[in-house]
Amino acid sequence: MTKKLLASVMAFALCQFMLATDMIVKQKNGEIKKFNVEDVEEVIFEGSTIPVEDSTIVDESETPLKFKILSDSTVEVINDDSYRDALIDTIPIPSKVRIDGKVYSVTTIGEGAFRSCSGLTSIKIPSSVTTIEYAAFSWCSGLTSIEIPNSVTAIGQYAFGGCSGLTSIKIPEGVTAIKDSTFSDCSGLTSIEIPNSVTSIGDKTFYGCSSLASINIPENVTSIGWYAFKGCSGLASINIPEGVTYIGYSAFSGCSSLTSISIPESVKSIVAGAFDGCSSLEPRLLVYDNGTKCYGWIGSEEECTSVVIPDGVKEIGDYAFYKIFYGLTSVTFPESLESIGEMAFAGCDKLTTAELSSNLKTLGYGAFMYCKKLDLIINASEADVNVGENAISDCKSVTWLK
Repeated sequence: MTKKLLASVMAFALCQFMLATDMIVKQKNGEIKKFNVEDVEEVIFEGSTIPVEDSTIVDESETPLKFKILSDSTVEVINDDSYRDALIDTIPIPSKVRIDGKVYSVTTIGEGAFRSCSGLTSIKIPSSVTTIEYAAFSWCSGLTSIEIPNSVTAIGQYAFGGCSGLTSIKIPEGVTAIKDSTFSDCSGLTSIEIPNSVTSIGDKTFYGCSSLASINIPENVTSIGWYAFKGCSGLASINIPEGVTYIGYSAFSGCSSLTSISIPESVKSIVAGAFDGCSSLEPRLLVYDNGTKCYGWIGSEEECTSVVIPDGVKEIGDYAFYKIFYGLTSVTFPESLESIGEMAFAGCDKLTTAELSSNLKTLGYGAFMYCKKLDLIINASEADVNVGENAISDCKSVTWLK
């Protein structure tokens, strides 16, 4: 309602109440004017309006949500059993809320805010929100759709973990990291859009997402964490972009449908078991960096019984054949080999003989730890090799030939 309308109504009401036909107006300059009410069609106050209240403002009493004041102007939605127990199927999150007469912007979905709201099926997050905290929607098993606005720049660990009904999701531009367990156990998830702003995929990010058939890893990603895609049994192919330097332990283990995978030469570290249980992949040694580094074995580990490290390989990576390779009985090392990484053959307790060349310079921590049946021959002087702690202490025997 504008001032001119309000003035008209008030003037009319006043005149009617007084049963008068004249309206007297005193101007700023002191001049008094008299008008016949019957001749007045509209009273206009130019240049002024009465402000209309923002329709996006919701009073705290009008929503089941609970809030925590973060600053003079912002609040977060917090965990509360009252709306969890109500089994509400959808909860509108306001962009602004009035608390004790003061208006605040809703900027954060707090830690565990909607955790285990099993009746919740859909939710829309307003563009005022910038942060979704740890476990905010975890175990909302009935949640089938959620719209995340572009204003969101941070999504916490386990934010959607256990949302088994969620089938697809789009992560907004501006999010730079998909953190640990963000979508773990989302067994119904079939597709996800990841923006180019993302640079890392954390531990267990997509753990147990058994329906995920394909995923595009953005070109700016540099690391893939431990167990990141473990148990993604529906994943048939994946392209790891140039720029990724690290693939964590068991990152793709249990991806039994995975038939092809492209690994760029930018990768400098692949932790053991990264492809454990990928039985559909052609079993092979993983060797690249222009053929100078061996990262272990891809595919069925049952077929990894006797390994020949090819000529030209100078380094065997950390955890390359770590204890998952229970059947490994022999390894042939090339003359070119200079370094064996930490825990590279630790736990290979069926390994009986191995001979290392005179070019060997480094044996990393625990390189042959727990290889209790191993007779190890080293064609070098003990003084010329940097031997890490417990690298060869568990071997049945160690012979230095120089």
